[in-house]
Amino acid sequence: MTDTAPRLLPAHESFLADFFDLEEPLLIWLDQTTRDARAGADDVYTLPPGLDGEAAHEAWGRIFEALPEGLRDERRTLLTGEEHATGNMVLGTDGYEYTPLYAAPVDQADVEVLVALLDHCRKALARETGYADLRSLLDQAGEQYGTDRTPETAEQVVARLARAVAVLQLQDDDTVALLAAVTAAGPDRRVELTGDQEQAAARYFDRLITAVTEGKPPVERALARFVEFGDTGRPSGA
Repeated sequence: MTDTAPRLLPAHESFLADFFDLEEPLLIWLDQTTRDARAGADDVYTLPPGLDGEAAHEAWGRIFEALPEGLRDERRTLLTGEEHATGNMVLGTDGYEYTPLYAAPVDQADVEVLVALLDHCRKALARETGYADLRSLLDQAGEQYGTDRTPETAEQVVARLARAVAVLQLQDDDTVALLAAVTAAGPDRRVELTGDQEQAAARYFDRLITAVTEGKPPVERALARFVEFGDTGRPSGA
C-alpha cells in the first residue's frame, strides 16, 4: 500500500542539482554493491545491516519519475546549459515572479528510504562500528563529485544528500496553501498567489534557502540568500 500525495517542489537549481547528482555515483554504487553481495561476488563492500542500496536507488528513481515536466526540463538545463520554455509562473499580488513551484505525486515511503540512507551515511561519518566500508565508499564518491584539484569530502557528499532530503521534507501548512494555488492553475500555468498565499510563499522560500545552503561555507550561504531571495523571500532590492 502506498501513501502517495502531492508534494511541493521548487524549480530551484541548488535543490535540483543536489537531487539529480545523488544517482551518480553514490546511488549507483550502493545499488551495485547490494546486487554484488546478493550474487555472492568476491571483494564486495560490506554495507551495514538495514542498508539496501538497490532499494535506495529504486526509491530515488520513483521520485525522479514523479517529477513533472517543468522540473525535468530543469535537469536538461543543468546538463546542457540550454534554456527551456516550459514551466509554471508563480506570481505575487504585485506581479513579482517567484521561483516556479510544482506539485509532484511522491510516495512518503520513498522519502523515508532516503531519510534512512542519510542516517546510515551520518553514522559512517561518525565512524560507528560496522560502517567502515560505507565510509570508504563515501570518500571515493567525493573524489568523483569533486575535481582533480579539489575533490569533495565524505562530509560534503552527505551534505548533498541531506540538502535534497531536507527539501523533500519541507511539507507543512504553508506548502498545503501553496499546493492549492499550484493545482488550481489553468492551462497557461500561471499561479497567481493571494495575499495569504504570498505570505506562505515568503516563509516557504526562507526555509528553502536555509535547506539548500546547509553544509555550505558561510559566505556562499549568505550570498545565496542575498542574491536569490533576500531576507523576505524576494531578491534584495525587489
